[in-house]
Amino acid sequence: MPDDPQAISELASFGEELRREREIRGISLKEISDATKISKRFLEAIERNDHKTLPAPVFTRGFVREYARYLGLNADEIVNRYNYAAAGDERIEKSPHLERLVQMQTAHREPPQPKGIPPPYARIDRNVYILIVIVVALAGLTWWAVKHKRAIQEVAADVGSTTPKAQVRARRQPKVPVETTSVPQSEPLRLTIEAIDDSWITLDADGKTVINDELRRGTRRTLEAKDSFHFRTIGNAGGIVLTLNDVKLPALGSDGQVVRDKVIDRAYLEQVRRST
Repeated sequence: MPDDPQAISELASFGEELRREREIRGISLKEISDATKISKRFLEAIERNDHKTLPAPVFTRGFVREYARYLGLNADEIVNRYNYAAAGDERIEKSPHLERLVQMQTAHREPPQPKGIPPPYARIDRNVYILIVIVVALAGLTWWAVKHKRAIQEVAADVGSTTPKAQVRARRQPKVPVETTSVPQSEPLRLTIEAIDDSWITLDADGKTVINDELRRGTRRTLEAKDSFHFRTIGNAGGIVLTLNDVKLPALGSDGQVVRDKVIDRAYLEQVRRST
């Protein structure tokens, strides 16, 4: 046993810490003994810091290494801490060759695992792997969702930015006038009425009555107006033939039919021209 009180304190805290780590994991000394083939008596001595019971420190270091591995601790770090704690133990040998031999023997020997129960560090590693897989999967899903949302926003932005502009350009495009042979506003409207049968006619030109009489068969009348002609009454619509600015107009009615309130103006003339 070491004579240095500080060394004794270090050893005590070292053994107590190992016991706490074991109890936190819910592992019994028998479980470790069965798995590592280390006598339970030596394991208890390590935790109690009973170095009178333990073999030489070189062998004790091997026990400590196997103990730490089974608990899932850093074996090299735990052994170094044991070396520091046991630095005052006069039984520590001075031969580095023996130390290397023991380390090689313990390094190549894997502690057997209990049947059906994986060691604690295996359970810890498996949980870590599962957690990593879940995190990676969530990260991938989040990346895909963000990318998909961004693509939809870009498409919506493109549609929103191009369609209105196209509509605005379409609205701003000057309308190409349809080529027509419309009558200039300065040119008067000339209406020729040819009676092919007797017909009673009441006709206004620019709001003034110009005919209110019966036109006998063979009668031909030509009148002018600035804006429009208004047939208030045609007693026999099929009995007259109309020509406006040298364009023959369709019959306003059939033989014997009475037609009222028929307006003939420039728009009507353009309509007739487009339909012929």
